[in-house]
Amino acid sequence: MTNFLIELEQNPFDPTEFVERFAWRATNGVYDESFDPQNLYDAFEQAIKSLKSIQDTHQKKCERFESVCKEAEKKHYIKIAELQEKCKQCCNVFQELDGHLDGVATKVVYLGDQLEGVNTPRARAEEAQKLMRQFSEFLKSTSAKNQQPAIDSSRLFEEADVIQKLYLISQELPSGGKFDDAKEKIFYKYDQVERELIEEFVIAQRNDDKQRMKEIAKILSHFKGYSQCMDAFIENFQSTYLSSKSIFNEIVPLCLKSQAIVNEVFINPEQVMSKFVLNIFYGKLQEYITQELDNELNDSESYLRLLHELYSKTDKLAEQLNKSKIMGSDSVFLSQLTKSIFNKYLATYMDIECKTLKDKLSSISDQFYENKHHQKRTIPTSSIQELKRDIQKKIERTTNINIGNLANLSGLEMNNSSETFLSEEVAISILQETRVAFQRCEVLLKSSKDDLANKIMEIFDILLNYLCTDHIEYALDLGLISIPSPDPKTAPEIKFFEIARQCNAICHLLEKHL
Repeated sequence: MTNFLIELEQNPFDPTEFVERFAWRATNGVYDESFDPQNLYDAFEQAIKSLKSIQDTHQKKCERFESVCKEAEKKHYIKIAELQEKCKQCCNVFQELDGHLDGVATKVVYLGDQLEGVNTPRARAEEAQKLMRQFSEFLKSTSAKNQQPAIDSSRLFEEADVIQKLYLISQELPSGGKFDDAKEKIFYKYDQVERELIEEFVIAQRNDDKQRMKEIAKILSHFKGYSQCMDAFIENFQSTYLSSKSIFNEIVPLCLKSQAIVNEVFINPEQVMSKFVLNIFYGKLQEYITQELDNELNDSESYLRLLHELYSKTDKLAEQLNKSKIMGSDSVFLSQLTKSIFNKYLATYMDIECKTLKDKLSSISDQFYENKHHQKRTIPTSSIQELKRDIQKKIERTTNINIGNLANLSGLEMNNSSETFLSEEVAISILQETRVAFQRCEVLLKSSKDDLANKIMEIFDILLNYLCTDHIEYALDLGLISIPSPDPKTAPEIKFFEIARQCNAICHLLEKHL
């Protein structure tokens, strides 16, 4: 029984399981004294008492924990109330301090205004006194204007500020009086200080001292020689980093590198970069282009090829500068620079292009007939007209045509050979030469749309003259006068059909070309 109670205390009592065990034992006739009704009753009583005792113990523990929690809760409430009170006090103190700060700030601003009102006139008076003293020295000085003392480099900025203001004041002084000598000395000193500043700027640039460059550029911005400072920067920068060997590849990186420095040094970077690009185009680039083209003036074909190449590179360079966001370099400005550089060459380009093309096509044609051992002749038009008239008569009266007499009418000897005097290779060469001319014309004259159409037509007329008139039409005329007699005793020569076939093939080439 004791074991059962211990087991019951360790493992909570499960009535369902107990009933199942009891029913199984009763069914199978298994006797167990632990299942005796009296024993069971006592066991249940004891178990209930034990459970009650456990319940009372746990209940007391819960009550004790609840009382502890309530005490802690009260303490926390008290602390929160104290913190809230302190927070209110802090807010009140903060508001008071803020009010004090506002009052102090108001007084400081007021005092500052008063001090500024007192100090500004004093500073102006002091500055005026300094200018008057300096001007008085110029009036009293007996030395010639070109014998002014050298400038101390440590006081250069200070003297620059003074002389710049004196220069502005001297502009208002009347001429032809006692101030003329002083004005001349001031002007000389002004130029002397300006030169010294520019020299200092160049030295700072060579030493890569951007801070000093910025200071000097700021002072020089009030001088009339500020543009000389920009010119000195541009000239030194380009002479250091730009060469003529690969000038087209160097310009864009050079502009990007200079733009970073210009933004840091100058107060008007866009103006400086515009001048930088302008100087490149009208300086190194124009010099390079002029030198290259002048070397090829005696060879028109090489000259035209080089002109097209240089213009294309310059146009591409302008496009790269525009895409790189170089300040002061928009597309209109760059296209005007490009056109200005090549204006001298574009003015005579079309005459040279047409003359060169004619000479080249004429050379191709002459070489072809020379290889054929053929002397080109002028064919009278009367023979062709008579042929047309005879063909028309045959159509109308179905009579025989005495074509054989056409040769006698024309005064030419009958050409019974199979030579057609046509060549697709010659046609391809002519088309290729005119293609190159078309491409050059399109690139070099694209800025003038109306003029471009007229110039293209000039080249097209040359193409038609040398290909269609001098080559195709001449071969057709020879073929027409070589049509054999209808005499059945001799075998007919039908090379005119071959001429027609070749003419058709060449016309197809021309069509594809266009």
